[in-house]
Amino acid sequence: VSHDFAQALKHVPTATVAAVAARSSDSAKAFADKHGVSTSYGSYDELIADENVDIVYVGNITSLRRKIGEKCLLGNKHVLLEKPFACSADDAKYLIGLAKERNLFLMEGMWTRFFPAIEQARRAVFGDGKDQKGVIGEVVMVQSDFNFNASDSEVYPTSPVYKHDQGGGSTFLVAPYPIAAALLFFKGAEPDKIAAVGQMDHNTGVDLQATVALSFPATSNISPALDDSNTDENTPKLPGAGVASLSFGLFGESVEETVVIGTKGRLTVCSPAHCPTKVIVIKKATGRGEVGEKIEYEFPLPADTDEIEKAGGYNYPNSAGFAYEAAAVARCIDKGWIECPQNTLSDTMNSMKLIDEIKAQLGVKPLRGD
Repeated sequence: VSHDFAQALKHVPTATVAAVAARSSDSAKAFADKHGVSTSYGSYDELIADENVDIVYVGNITSLRRKIGEKCLLGNKHVLLEKPFACSADDAKYLIGLAKERNLFLMEGMWTRFFPAIEQARRAVFGDGKDQKGVIGEVVMVQSDFNFNASDSEVYPTSPVYKHDQGGGSTFLVAPYPIAAALLFFKGAEPDKIAAVGQMDHNTGVDLQATVALSFPATSNISPALDDSNTDENTPKLPGAGVASLSFGLFGESVEETVVIGTKGRLTVCSPAHCPTKVIVIKKATGRGEVGEKIEYEFPLPADTDEIEKAGGYNYPNSAGFAYEAAAVARCIDKGWIECPQNTLSDTMNSMKLIDEIKAQLGVKPLRGD
């Protein structure tokens, strides 16, 4: 992932890779040479001490999130921590508190939130905050899946994907995406009910797949059907209330879509929903099963440059989209903001609480990241 992030940064004129670090100087230098970076370090402490570095992107193994995040913040560096943000909600709370205490920018690398397709989905569901209203009515349900066959690239049981002590397993590595989708379209609300079922690997101690049901509480106890002042809706669905159905795993390829169902239509974030370039809105017509207007939005990714191709292209689909996230982070830091409105620290805390609960229900032993 760090390779792909460095590649995508080549699309961002406001960002420069000042230095790279790894646990060995040889691997750091090899990475730096591949990406045309002049400075490399064989320790994270050396990079953090570099005065030319403003923000540190942390893309190493999950179990080191808190340790490296803490080092960066104590070294007065802004931090972009890859997902999952931490090994537990307690670790996440600590890092967020430390960043706020030191007035430093901190964000989980949920790059999906910054794709133009997701920005359009947000507008289609909620409106633009000015004159334009959302077009699918009140959100009723979110369905989101992300499953792939990890054996295509990962060797069982030696790969970090299957290592409990390194933060492996489907809930850490895959679940953040469908969780983020549910939280986005329920406006960052915290669910009041969570039910998870799935499969554990008792040889390695990690979870391999799961399905999760979430219920979101109402924000009002007056239904539109009984509210004379509400001229937009006539259903008994209480405002804010709804459910989400999430699926994630390491066994087989799923469609990988996010579908947002509203009282007046539905929106589909097309596959691959974690890095999408297309959104479809279908408005409901009068009568059950009747379909109204269909609107499609497409947002092509930036084309690969000669520099990107020379460095080997990308490892994962649509990784040029990391540029959207990087550009947004650069804008936030330029404005002196310590968190990003598209991906708030509150959303990150909600996500980490969900991950803790899901893992507990599946029977995964807690992992401390300190």
